[in-house]
Amino acid sequence: MFFPWVPTANLGARAWMPRSGSIRVDPQRGFTLLETMIVLLIMGVAMGAASVSALGDSQMRTLRQDAQRLAGLFVTAQAEARAGGARIAWRSGARGFAFERLPRPLVLPARVAARSARVRDERFAADTPLRPRAWLSEGPVSVDIQPDGDLVFDGDWVHGPLDVTLSAGGRTVRISRSGNGRYKVRP
Repeated sequence: MFFPWVPTANLGARAWMPRSGSIRVDPQRGFTLLETMIVLLIMGVAMGAASVSALGDSQMRTLRQDAQRLAGLFVTAQAEARAGGARIAWRSGARGFAFERLPRPLVLPARVAARSARVRDERFAADTPLRPRAWLSEGPVSVDIQPDGDLVFDGDWVHGPLDVTLSAGGRTVRISRSGNGRYKVRP
C-alpha cells in the first residue's frame, strides 16, 4: 500500500500523518502464473540438457570404465610382482588384454642351455584378478604406450611416469602413472 505523508495542522505536534482518501493500491504483487510457468519451463529444459550431458556418450563411458578397470589392474599387477618376485607383462590386442608372468632369466652353461627347452610365459588362471579379459568398449580398442615399449611390472618400488592411451570409435582416454606409482584416468 502507498501512503503519501503530509504535515499535520497542529504545529505543536510536528508529526507527519497519512493523507486520508488518497490510498493507492498497487495492482501487481508477485509473479503471474504465466511468468512462473515460463521460468519452470526454462529450468526443466536446462535440467534436461544437463542430465543428457552428464550421462554423455555411452561409448565414451565404456571406454572410461575400461581405463578405470585397467588402472586398478595395473596396481594389482605391481603388487603381485612385488610379492611374488616375478615380472609381469601386460599384453593388449584389439579385442582384449592379458597379464602374463614372465620367466625368470636363468644363466646356464652353454651345453645345458642348448639342450633345455625354452620356458614359456605363463598366463594367469581364470579365477585370478589378472586373468585375460575382453574390452567393455564396442569395436576394436587401440593402445598407445608412452614411453614406447612393453609394459612390464617388476619388484621395483619406484617407476618412471607412464601414459597408456586407449582409443575406440574416435574417443580417447588416457591412464597416467606418476613417479610415485599413482594412476589417474583422464578423458
